Amino acid sequence: MGLKKDTRYPKWDGIILIILITGIFLLFFRLDHRPFWQDEAETACLARNVIKYGVPKAFDGVNLISQEEGKEFDADYLWRWSPWLQIYVTAAAFQVFGATTAAGRFPYAFFGAACILLVYLLVQRLSQDPAWARMSAALLAFSVPFLLFSRQCRYYSLGALLALTSVYALQKEDAAPRGAASLLVISLGLLFYANYVLFLSFIVPLFLAVALFYPEKLSLKRCFLLSCGLAVVILPGTLLFRLKQQTGMIDFIRIIEYLEKYFADLFQFLLPLPLVLYLLWRGRLLLNNRSNLPAGERFILFLFLIILGSILILSLVPQCEHRYLVHLYPFGAIILGFLVVRAWRYHRPSGALLALLLLFTNWPYLIPMDWLRLANRPNPDVHRLTYPNIPLGLYLQELSQNHPDLNQTVCQFFRRRARVGDTIITNYGDLPLQFYTSCRVVGGLQGRLGPDLSPDWAVRHSSTMWNREHELHQAEIFLKDKVLSSRNYQAVLVTHESGIHGNIPDPYHHHFLLETGPLGPLTIYQKIAAHRP
Repeated sequence: MGLKKDTRYPKWDGIILIILITGIFLLFFRLDHRPFWQDEAETACLARNVIKYGVPKAFDGVNLISQEEGKEFDADYLWRWSPWLQIYVTAAAFQVFGATTAAGRFPYAFFGAACILLVYLLVQRLSQDPAWARMSAALLAFSVPFLLFSRQCRYYSLGALLALTSVYALQKEDAAPRGAASLLVISLGLLFYANYVLFLSFIVPLFLAVALFYPEKLSLKRCFLLSCGLAVVILPGTLLFRLKQQTGMIDFIRIIEYLEKYFADLFQFLLPLPLVLYLLWRGRLLLNNRSNLPAGERFILFLFLIILGSILILSLVPQCEHRYLVHLYPFGAIILGFLVVRAWRYHRPSGALLALLLLFTNWPYLIPMDWLRLANRPNPDVHRLTYPNIPLGLYLQELSQNHPDLNQTVCQFFRRRARVGDTIITNYGDLPLQFYTSCRVVGGLQGRLGPDLSPDWAVRHSSTMWNREHELHQAEIFLKDKVLSSRNYQAVLVTHESGIHGNIPDPYHHHFLLETGPLGPLTIYQKIAAHRP
């Protein structure tokens, strides 16, 4: 039942070159189309401080970088909340190309393109099947959620690349055991420093899947050496980063809720439910005969188990976010590529139809969920990925137009109107303002405000921001008590929000086009001249 290897596999594959060029275009075209949103700006501001101080400091003498009310650092302001690899990667890009939007996103778009190529090389090495290798690469290159996340100044595509190199190292072990072992330790170690949530959710199912489907690769001596090597690599990070503090936020009551959410994400964006059911059916039939499994089916069941195991562990993580699934997209593409080619060789019209549906529509993902009334789509807008449509069309339409981004509107306003060193308070979006303006920016999710704060400007988003304890952020209270009810400030700009999060990549919330529904107001207030110093 496996795929038959093609012994005529060419040394030079022009088709993968076309796929790779297409993927590079989709990843790099207009990288600075929209400004950094809040999470991207966090990485960018920390990276800029790395250039200044050599280490990621959360305070540069003017602005404070925090989205957790100051929990990310101690009195020395050294960043300890999340790993540093993405910060240093961004800092290196800034050092070479300058501190710009395109420079910050460039390395991550490059990592996304590398994932497309590595998917191809991995399947090629495993199967020598050009059709499977090409189709897997094409499915990843055309995956709009993967493209969105790979165009972010964040760890997402880096994590995907490191997860892929880990699996590639395991498959390469027979040919070069020492080199493969070193590559595995380095890949997993760097994955920890990219994001330890990905590391913890990936490493356990990875080795369980190896033990189940490739037990010959897990001798006792090899496991001991790999464990020792990996422990040496990650030990400094476990002492530096605040893993214990974040594990204290785990809410066991919400595990079932998170499982439902992650599986809904899986079915709607990564692996369609009908194909998942097929994989479960095939896996049940084949698990009792694992030693005689064809190489192709063994490998896709191996990847499928990694995906399922990762989701189970992610349900324990304090936050339930789609970004924690991005490193699994290449594995999903390989699985889908296998199923498309298998369908093609069994019945060509069916295989061609499946390929077209998976490459260019989201119908196989969403329509079955609608039929079963299992849809988890809070925003069924025709211009979003939560509605049955042509995702690549929406993606290209957005990139070809000047999208009305809220962060761009606000930052451009202050670059024109504010003086250097002016103080701005906002209830959200403080980090893009810090990156793109020369102002002091307070509020947002930073937490406590100074007792003598008297800002020159105030930005009031329509959304109310609450902290993890479901209490109003200090910026919300200040805006209500000291700005909205004061005669010292006047509204100088009132506009409508096109999404408070700006260029957020989450497939539930990303706006490809201007939102058509009712929009909340965004108001910018200026201190009246008589009250300004």
